[in-house]
Formats: sequence, structure tokens, C-alpha cells
Amino acid sequence: MTFRRKISVVAALAIATTAAVSTQANAAAIGGGGASFMANIMDICASGFNRNELANPNKVDTITYDSQGSSRGKDNFKSGLYKFGGSESAYASGTAPANLVYVPLIGGAIAIGYRVDGMSPADAQVRLTSETVAKIFAGQITKWNDPAILASNKASTVAKKLSVTKLGVTVTATRVKSNVTFSVKMTAAAKTKYKNAKVTITAATLGGATKSIINSRYTKPMTKTATYVANTTYQVNVGKNAIGVLAVATVKDGVTITMPDLAIRVVHRSDGSGTTNNFINFLNKSFPAIWNKPTSDTYSTGFPGTLPTDGSFQNAKGNEGVSSAVRDTNGAITYAELSFLEERGVKAAAIQNPGKTYVSPSPITSASWLEGAEVSAEGLVNQNYAYTATDAYPINAVSYGLASSTASADMASVKRFFGYFLNTCAPKSAPGAGYTPLVGKILEKAVAQLAKTNGGA
Repeated sequence: MTFRRKISVVAALAIATTAAVSTQANAAAIGGGGASFMANIMDICASGFNRNELANPNKVDTITYDSQGSSRGKDNFKSGLYKFGGSESAYASGTAPANLVYVPLIGGAIAIGYRVDGMSPADAQVRLTSETVAKIFAGQITKWNDPAILASNKASTVAKKLSVTKLGVTVTATRVKSNVTFSVKMTAAAKTKYKNAKVTITAATLGGATKSIINSRYTKPMTKTATYVANTTYQVNVGKNAIGVLAVATVKDGVTITMPDLAIRVVHRSDGSGTTNNFINFLNKSFPAIWNKPTSDTYSTGFPGTLPTDGSFQNAKGNEGVSSAVRDTNGAITYAELSFLEERGVKAAAIQNPGKTYVSPSPITSASWLEGAEVSAEGLVNQNYAYTATDAYPINAVSYGLASSTASADMASVKRFFGYFLNTCAPKSAPGAGYTPLVGKILEKAVAQLAKTNGGA
């Protein structure tokens, strides 16, 4: 049983139980829908809200979510079919409904999922440069044993480095038996300059695992001890500034992979998709000479040229559809929200970011990337595709709740649900489900946008 089906069953049982015992005569069914990218976390949060007496007094509201793609979400919210919408892309200029409010709800990595039978070692994680990704999805690289792919998948090493100093920040790492202790110190000038910035130390282990070691503001010299894991590097940042990379021993970085002479089969979305919109936006902002058309919810519209009809390009509906297609097709590759790949056992590639580091998709590495983003006055998140934080995964999206500033009973329910989503459900449940809860300035803007809904009440 898939993740979404499990959650749907739980939600259905919870709703049925509530209906059986509730004395509420005027329970409201609040149906929303749209983006499939956010569907897994939306199911979790809707189920939790429907059962939560504090957020949903007397359980009078029942939230449902219809995963149909961002384009459908925008259309159906505008027409009134949905009480709220979900989308990772904005309305085209002049097409938004009156009194629209974008509420950022959740972030996450757009992972590059693949299936390559016959590669050796079979369990190795494939690495791809961002340019190679651009060329694969443009149909310019067509075989898994292409020299560009082979060049990214050769073993190398990172030398031992126990201390880094930059911008008045010094971080040291000391290994004693099975533990590593980190110490952070700042000059007085750096302490003043970075008083509102977080110091982050992120561990990255060969094979894809990432773990946050330190993630807090500096007020005085800091120390933190973590368990030593072989073949791990530690990226140190202060706010948006990369301080350096530590290694308490020589680290094996990457694996030499032998690839089969196998055709690549690109699987893209068949429906109007915010995931597609954000993926193409990454491609044409990063490699405009290859992806030379404006971004679009429709893959064929944003594709540079005419889509091949020889079977090398296939399509499927939703994040669930493209993920399943890759699981079932040798040689296939796709772009999808991370949790949809994970629940189907599909591997995700490590992608080289602008800092020239190969990074695996995860809630932690997605959060690092979103640190470099800006938020517009209307609540839309603008990613910086030149962001050089070395622990940041470079292909991401932010999902928006589509709501209205016009007051109504239904919008009051939507506002309560979005508040529960942002402040309770996402912080608790999102990382374990493969998503990135919003923090910092994006969360602050999300809260401000939410306040505008339902007449500001």
C-alpha cells in the first residue's frame, strides 16, 4: 500500500469515527486541491487537523485534498470548485482571481529519480552535474554511459581538515575515539555582524545521508559533540556565507561507477504542474543556452525544441505517476518531490550545486538552499539559482496555499487549517515525510500572508 493510500485510509477512519460520535449538525466539508507535489504532506496535515480539537474546535470542519496538479488547482480555485488551492506556480499575469492571497506552506526538494539496471556497484548513488541534468532532460544526452555521466561518477578523496577560519568565524573539529567535538568562535566584529544569522554545521556522508549538527544563533563560544561516522564531511555556514568544509579524516568522496550501454528514457509530467514549472525555471535560469524558453506548467511548452516521438520521452500524471513509471522502467529518469520516490524505492541522484559540491536531496539540504531565497511582496519565493552554499541541494520548490482576502465561513475554516499546517503540522511532520518546513523570513512572510485571508479576521 502506498503512502498516500495509507494516509487516506487513516483519514477516512478518523472522519468516520468523528461522524459517528459528533453531535455537530453543521459540520463543514472544506475541499481543496491542486499540486501533487505537496499531496503527501497535505494528507498528513488534513488528517491531523480533522482530529485536532484545539485547531478544529468540536471537529466541525473536514478538510479534503484532491491531487490534480497545480494548473488544475489554480483553475478550480478560481472557478470556486475548490475552497482552497495548492500550487507551486503563480497565476499568469492578469489571470488571478480577485482578492487572491498566496500563502507559502511547505518547501521540498525536486529529486532526480532514476533506474539503471546493470550499473556497478549496483547500490552506488549516481552523481550528475546540473548541466548534465539540463542536457538529459533536453534530449542532448541519451545514453547512461555518456562521457559526461561517467566523468561525474569517479571516486576521489577529501583531505583531512580540522579547522576553518573565514569572515571572523573559526570552527574546529576534534575527534576522540567515536566522537567528534565542534567548537565555534567569532571575533567581536563578526558576532555583531552575524547576530541575526544562524551558525549551521551539516554532516554529509558518502551515499547521501545528511544530518544537522548545529543550527542556532551565536551568542557565545559554542561546542557540540556528535558521533563519528566514516567518510563524512562537515559544511560550516553562517547565514548565507559558506565558512568552509571540515573532515576529521581523509574522506572517500564518490564512487567509480561502470554504466551500461543503456538508452535514457525521460519521464515528464503529462498534466499542468508546478513541479514542472519550478524544474524548468531551474534549468532555464541556470543554463539559458540549453533551455531557452520561458518556464511553464506544461513540459512540452517549456521544452527547448520539439519533444522526441521515438519513445525516449514518456509522460505520466502527477508526482506519483512519474515516480511509478521510473520504478517500472529500466533506463528511466524523472523529476519528482522526494517522498514520492522514497515510497516507491526509487533512487535519487546527488546533484552538483553552484558551489561545485554534489548534494543529495533531503529536507536539510533543501532548507539550506531556501536560505538563499527572497520573498516578494505578494508572498512568492524567488530562488537564487547562483547560490553557492556547498551543503545546499539546488532543485527545489515551495508550495502555496491559494486563499482569499474576502471573509466567509469557508475561508475562516481554510485560515484555521493553514495556520495549523504552518505552525503545528509542518514543523512536526514534514521532515519525516520528506518535506522542508518553512523557517526564517519565508515563514514570517507566510504568517503575514495568512493574516490577510478571510478579511484579516
